[in-house]
Amino acid sequence: MYLPEINFLNSNNLPDVLRINAASEVSWPEEVIRSDLQDDSHDEISYIGAFATTTEAPLLGYAVLGRENRSGIIMALVVDKIYRRRGIGTQLLLAVSDCAMYLNMKRLRLRVRKSNAGAIALYHYMSFSGEKLWRGYYSNGEDAIVMSAKLPLRVGVKKS
Repeated sequence: MYLPEINFLNSNNLPDVLRINAASEVSWPEEVIRSDLQDDSHDEISYIGAFATTTEAPLLGYAVLGRENRSGIIMALVVDKIYRRRGIGTQLLLAVSDCAMYLNMKRLRLRVRKSNAGAIALYHYMSFSGEKLWRGYYSNGEDAIVMSAKLPLRVGVKKS
C-alpha cells in the first residue's frame, strides 16, 4: 500500500483537482469545483487530497466531505487512474472518517453507481453497508446504492 500525504485542498490545488476530475468516468461540472475551492471560507464542504511524497508532490486523488442532516456525506472519491489499486482510496476514506469525527459526526453516507463494482467492494471493505437502492438517481437513469457506516471506519470489515 502506498502511503500518500493527506491535506485539505484549497484554490491553489484547483488545476490538479480539475485535471483528475476531467479524467474521471463521471466528472463533476467544472464550475461547481471552482466555486467550492475558490470560496476558502466554505465550512460546509471539505476537499481532502492525497499527495505523492516526492518533491513534485502531484495530487493523486481527492475526496469531498459534506453534511447531510447529522451525518457526513462522501460526495466524491476520485483517484487518478494511474494511481488506482494502491490503497489511495482507502487512505482518503480514513482521512474523511477522521475529519467527520472531528466535526462530531457519527456516520458517513454515500451514493455509488450500482455498476461500480470496484467502489462498492472498497466501501464494503471499509465497513459500509447498503441501506437502499435509489432508482434512477443519476442523470443517465442509473440506480444508486445508498451506503452508510458508523464512525470510526473499520478497515477489512466486509458487510453486505
